[in-house]
Amino acid sequence: MSLHHRQSDKPKITKLKMLRCLIPVARLVLRAPIVKNVVQKPIPHVCARSFTSIIPPTIAAPSSSLLTNPKLTQISNNIISRNLIKFSMRKGKRKSVKAVRLRFYRLAWGGWVRTMAGRQKKLWKKSPPRKRRLRQHVMCNASQSYLLDKMAGPFWTKRRYYVDDPYEPYHEREYHPLSSKKPQPFIPPSGTVPNC
Repeated sequence: MSLHHRQSDKPKITKLKMLRCLIPVARLVLRAPIVKNVVQKPIPHVCARSFTSIIPPTIAAPSSSLLTNPKLTQISNNIISRNLIKFSMRKGKRKSVKAVRLRFYRLAWGGWVRTMAGRQKKLWKKSPPRKRRLRQHVMCNASQSYLLDKMAGPFWTKRRYYVDDPYEPYHEREYHPLSSKKPQPFIPPSGTVPNC
């Protein structure tokens, strides 16, 4: 008799232990705060799959959504995005990034020119040589030029002709042997005299 009585008590103890072990696991999964100094009620008999019914709904569910938070929406509206639009909503065409057209200038051979960053900031504490260097324009490197070509699009990468263009001497790279179009003058090697 005693053996039969022990076997009937054993499943009740294991279920109770299992439910007590599930409460910390449920708190860990749902990141619920641990509440102390509360009179504990007897744990109801529940299935192991529906352990969320043990935790009150105020702890289990967040009180407010992040999408409806006014501070987060204000911050997200102020973020500047310069993403390239590959398919527009109206015609499905590729659009160019306007910031590239406003801030950079493309030369005919594919290079891009830009101004120095911070050239109009805090000029009162910059030395005259530094102000002169800030007024100068600088070239973008090859990877930046390739990226700007993709952001500008094929329409803005074609050469444009302007009256009194200050960049006219820079549109052609005759000094570079790989990009020169005009034939280079023949210079004989030193010590030899050409036949006349």
